[in-house]
Amino acid sequence: MFSYKNASRKVKAAIVIGAVVAMGGGLAACGQGQNAQQTEQRGATAQQAEYNKTQPIPYFKWSLERQVLIDAEIASAQGDQSTSFFFNFGIQDPIMICPSLGMAVPDTSQLSNPMQIVPIPGKWGGGADIMPQADPFGIHTPAASDGTYVICIINGKPSLQRAEETVHTVMAPAIWDETKHRISIVGDPTSDVVTAPPAGVQNGNVK
Repeated sequence: MFSYKNASRKVKAAIVIGAVVAMGGGLAACGQGQNAQQTEQRGATAQQAEYNKTQPIPYFKWSLERQVLIDAEIASAQGDQSTSFFFNFGIQDPIMICPSLGMAVPDTSQLSNPMQIVPIPGKWGGGADIMPQADPFGIHTPAASDGTYVICIINGKPSLQRAEETVHTVMAPAIWDETKHRISIVGDPTSDVVTAPPAGVQNGNVK
């Protein structure tokens, strides 16, 4: 068995030199790898800077897509008059139709923050982690569900419904056309929507 302690001075010197050479080779390879990454990063940064000059991302003073979400939230929060159609999978006609208020709400929606910070004790001070938090009614809301809440107007009174089937809500009086098997709008829209920028706001890209 080889013993460094009992080896001759020349053998020891050869071993030390070999280790130094191997270390140097490893450091060189590591340095080359870092240089390659830095070169690639500089190239990507330069390319992005060129795109920003010749093809800058658009800048808008007004967005219809953002306004659609605003109008949807307003209609839902105000409880504007709507009509809801409940469709079951594999059945062509709706299994239920009702005048309704606002829009359908997924039953995965939560009133409270779904996450909480939980302290973790430890010998060296511990820390914290982010964990799911139960909703106020005492259970953890699932991440995904087919359930939907709808407030139907039944005999003139609001009635909360929960549907596992698909719900299509129309913000207008509507009926189901049994001949053509489709929804027919039979009245004026019941909620306001904004489709153009307000006066004085001219849309377009910043030059």
